Amino acid sequence: MDSGYLNIWFNQLANILLPHLCPHCRTFCEGAGLCAACWQRLEQISTPFCSCCGRPLPYALPDTRCARCWVAPPPLASIRAACRYDDIASTLVIRYKHADALHLTPLLARLVRRFFDELSEPNQLVIPIPLERRRYFRRRYNQSAELARYMAPDNFAPSLLIRQRNTPSQAGKNRQQRIDNVRGAFAVPAHQKPALANRPIMLIDDVMTTGATLFEAAKTLQMAGAGSICGLVIARVT
Repeated sequence: MDSGYLNIWFNQLANILLPHLCPHCRTFCEGAGLCAACWQRLEQISTPFCSCCGRPLPYALPDTRCARCWVAPPPLASIRAACRYDDIASTLVIRYKHADALHLTPLLARLVRRFFDELSEPNQLVIPIPLERRRYFRRRYNQSAELARYMAPDNFAPSLLIRQRNTPSQAGKNRQQRIDNVRGAFAVPAHQKPALANRPIMLIDDVMTTGATLFEAAKTLQMAGAGSICGLVIARVT
């Protein structure tokens, strides 16, 4: 029997014998995603939003940029987030980061796919925000890297950006403290700089709060000679 038919048969049997639980409310549901009720409650971001930072807007603006991006444009051409960091999104992200829930990768990829396709361009490199070493050894994987690998296996370039110093968690810090915390945290290895020369970059991260981490990573890549840089996150604090 063809292996493809065997896989289909096995998956159908597994769905019968091992019903899926919604990763948020833990009720039984069909498929490997959210249940219908949680899917409807998930606050996905749609227009209008700032064309620069992706912040949801209460109403459309003439040039679609929010006031913050008018005053201080970010060092990325554009940033997009699939959804607001609400209770459902936070459950998904926290389990993905801290509970070995790599089975959520296809669901999260489904959430960000529309913006991933919008931001993609020819010759682009997809780079995850790197973890500091202690967190990597504790978790055993980088959740942003796993999502980036799944979304763009052919353009996945995790070694082009490294975290050169350990930084405390950003949790509980205000905007300026977050900026100070990640200043100088990233680097591009010298032998990797030729691979960056004028190449467009998509940075992948899990959550955006103030943007400090994405901004610092983008500045580091720009200084190393990268081309245009965009950012994609699962969820953002609004």
